[in-house]
Amino acid sequence: MENQYTCNFDIDKYRDVRIKSNGDGQELEFTFMVPFVSIPHFFEVLLQLWTGKVNKTKIDGYGFAVTYYLTVEEKNLCVERLTSSEDGRKPIFRNYKFDFERFAKELDKGFSEYLQEQRNKGLFPLEVEEYSHHLSKEVIESYEEFSTIINESELSMIRPVEAEKGNTLLDESLAFFLLNSEKEGIEFLLKNDYKKVNGLGYFVVSFHGEGLEETVLQTVFEDVEDAVNCMELLVQSLDNGYGRDIIGI
Repeated sequence: MENQYTCNFDIDKYRDVRIKSNGDGQELEFTFMVPFVSIPHFFEVLLQLWTGKVNKTKIDGYGFAVTYYLTVEEKNLCVERLTSSEDGRKPIFRNYKFDFERFAKELDKGFSEYLQEQRNKGLFPLEVEEYSHHLSKEVIESYEEFSTIINESELSMIRPVEAEKGNTLLDESLAFFLLNSEKEGIEFLLKNDYKKVNGLGYFVVSFHGEGLEETVLQTVFEDVEDAVNCMELLVQSLDNGYGRDIIGI
């Protein structure tokens, strides 16, 4: 059936990895090397999207042969695969859209079936732990965490927030992470696409409150976790009584 979802893992003798995901009449192939690094990173990126920590990211490096841009739109996982022409001069983009839940569940099933094949061959579990092996303890733990979370929790959708009137941000993107200081009555917002970089963007923290227009903090973050940590520290400081002067107002 055209809308059937499947996933197949293939790791050859050179430990090159190919993950073929099919769904809704599409076939997407993830290819990478250095699987003891790439596989945990792959699962980590997908969990960040699943849990709503980010709604847009990319996979580049970590042994990946090509670049993948991943975005969550409603309940769909959109993937843009970037390669180059044979002469290396022309970028080639291919786009895919999958039901994220079905995609993730089939990925879980595909890796589980691969592990069972290795058990049947007597190749797993390893007799002696080898850090650089594609089925090392770190790889298995990253898979088990991925499997547990997608099977025990629902896809977390990033909550959009309507832009306030008088917005002083340099873009019109919607906030996707909020924190509040109840003591000072200030709401902090985390936005992305502040500055376009290779189709992605940086992260910017802004705030607004009673008598305040939405104001941008001076620091623009490249990493979403750094931005969230900054927001948490600001809220904690305000609630501990340090006053608005810590954010320059």
